[in-house]
Amino acid sequence: MAGRLTLSTVGIKSPLDVAQAAQAPAAKPVTADPEPRTPARPAAKPARPRRARAPRPKPVAEARPVGETPFYGAGRRLQTSIALDADCAAQLEELARAARVSLNALAVAVLHAGLPLEPDDVRSAIVDERVRRAGNPIARVEANLRLPEQLRARVDELTAAARERLPRATRADLVNAALRRGLPGDAEAAARLVAEHAQRLERAAAG
Repeated sequence: MAGRLTLSTVGIKSPLDVAQAAQAPAAKPVTADPEPRTPARPAAKPARPRRARAPRPKPVAEARPVGETPFYGAGRRLQTSIALDADCAAQLEELARAARVSLNALAVAVLHAGLPLEPDDVRSAIVDERVRRAGNPIARVEANLRLPEQLRARVDELTAAARERLPRATRADLVNAALRRGLPGDAEAAARLVAEHAQRLERAAAG
């Protein structure tokens, strides 16, 4: 007797399931969106603190100790003929001999010390010198002094400026007035004055 053939439907979908599967849209594969990448910025360097700049020193016209007058003792020595009052010349010789210094060194130091600085003082000194001589004429003697170039130029400069109001002013008037103003009282003061002048000359030569 022949066996009955049976058809198994396991694994076979019905026509209804096939139709529903055909109508459903195909599901897209789910993928994670990558996060947008931003370029990495280099780490900011800490700002360096600005150094405070020290103010530039102002140029100094002339470096000299406080209280000292301008120095005009430098420069080569120039032979200069000056008419000195006889009594002034005699005092210079006596002081130079007592202090054991040269007459020229003492005359230069005294002239430098007694030379007025301001134009008004220069005119006053010249006027006093001329008035003193007008009332009592004093003989003058010719003296040959070796004056530093700067000092002689300063004397001539001050004399020329004084002539604007004193047309008859001369170099001798200013020199004699300055010598009287700067003459030391004794030999010790004369030696000290010459030494101080020599020291200032050395400082000027050293720059």
